[in-house]
Amino acid sequence: MAKESYDDLIFQLGDLARDRLPGKPNCPRSMDRVYKAEEAVVARREELAGLEQEMNDEDAAYQVFQDEQAGEKVGLSATVRKWKKAVDAIDGKVKDLRKTLASRRAELRYAQDGLLKLEKKIEDMELTRQDPARIDVARTNLKKNRLAQMRLGREVEDLEARLATALTPEPGQPGAPGILAHKRLLEMEDEAEARLAEHDQRMADLDQSIANMEEQVKAAEDYLDQALFLLGEDVYSQRIADAQLTAFYPRLDRAQ
Repeated sequence: MAKESYDDLIFQLGDLARDRLPGKPNCPRSMDRVYKAEEAVVARREELAGLEQEMNDEDAAYQVFQDEQAGEKVGLSATVRKWKKAVDAIDGKVKDLRKTLASRRAELRYAQDGLLKLEKKIEDMELTRQDPARIDVARTNLKKNRLAQMRLGREVEDLEARLATALTPEPGQPGAPGILAHKRLLEMEDEAEARLAEHDQRMADLDQSIANMEEQVKAAEDYLDQALFLLGEDVYSQRIADAQLTAFYPRLDRAQ
């Protein structure tokens, strides 16, 4: 018969003592450490469950958005087909404007990402107390980039206004319902692109938060195991009288 492991027996003893000794006069003070460790485990698990629920909610909300768009597109597409000639005529006039707007929007997103990275870089430089001259240069570049982004943002707004005007039919214009339906479909494309980017970022953030919280849960569980082990050692060293606990003492004596 293989010799029993002292560490395994001590842990089992501590785990059993957790159930047997609370509220009894002979309960070791190390039980308090177990209580605190258990509270930490419960708290971390609840936080993890909350993050997982947030991820499920975000997925469900995005699906609702997609379903709503799909439903709206059915009627709009039918209207566009009915007035296809009028819509094609307008679309031909705004084709270049739409391309320019798409390009400027991409540039704006890139500029916004660049600003965030530069702000983080400056923050890191300040925290690590790098050369003040280098930090000043970075701050100057940040101001220049902010101004450039503001100009680009105004250009995007102007292009959006021009496109909206071009896609708004004049009173009595033939094919007006089709043109307005086409305008709405284009707006929905922009909304879908923005919502997808928001969804992807939110899911990535939650995924990272969940990974971090899983590590915290594991750390809390490890600390609880340690607390139970130390409780077991206290119970064994004191040879606390209890019908079920005392059965471990001879086994631990042999495992030493």
